[in-house]
Amino acid sequence: MWNKLKKVKFGKWVSLVFFITLIYILQNSYFKLKTWLTDEQSLPLTSLVLTGEREHISSDDVRAVLADQKDRLNFFTLEIAQIQKQLESLPWVYSASIRKRWPDTLKIHIVEQSIVAAWNDKALLNRFSEIIAVSPQDVEAEYVALYGEDDFAGEVLTTYMKAHQLLKVSHFEIAKLSSDKRNASSIILKNGIELRLGQEQKLDRIQRFLSVFPLIAGKYDISAVDYVDLRYDTGLAVGWKNKKMKVN
Repeated sequence: MWNKLKKVKFGKWVSLVFFITLIYILQNSYFKLKTWLTDEQSLPLTSLVLTGEREHISSDDVRAVLADQKDRLNFFTLEIAQIQKQLESLPWVYSASIRKRWPDTLKIHIVEQSIVAAWNDKALLNRFSEIIAVSPQDVEAEYVALYGEDDFAGEVLTTYMKAHQLLKVSHFEIAKLSSDKRNASSIILKNGIELRLGQEQKLDRIQRFLSVFPLIAGKYDISAVDYVDLRYDTGLAVGWKNKKMKVN
């Protein structure tokens, strides 16, 4: 009886030691595996693939962002969300999508800003009316110049787009469009003529200008026109560089 009891106790101790040993081995293996997986030297990302049409964002710009992750350039530890946030904080980047390809490649697709206008001579405006912190003087492309309050950039851009569509049918191009705090707008055409539109019925007033302009051009020297004031219920006023007249 005593021998049987000793055998049972011995068996329990063997099982307990075996269980503790197994837990230790598993835990040790887990930490070794974790250390290996998170070690930059174990699974380093050594290849970068950049896609997307890029005119203003260079490979060096992207690598500079990745340099901030130099201690995490491992397939498993790379912080994609952080890299995406940093890339999209660059003025010329509209969006960035990132994915990893086993075992050592990072793929980044860049969508650059789609610029439609210069804004207040100090920034650019994209097609979503978002103000981009890039000086127009820093880019080679020539954009239409828009002016207004930052909070109303969307309304100014909408006014420009509608006016542009209407004017281009008659081969007029907009050089500048300004809107003040009261949302009163004026346009300077590339031929130098200013269209004073006011606050209301802006498209109707542009249409009135298009209807009357051939009559003015048939009688007068257009190069002498300073502005056309369309802020009347009917008719318009023409300001000449040396005199004024009213057309009804």
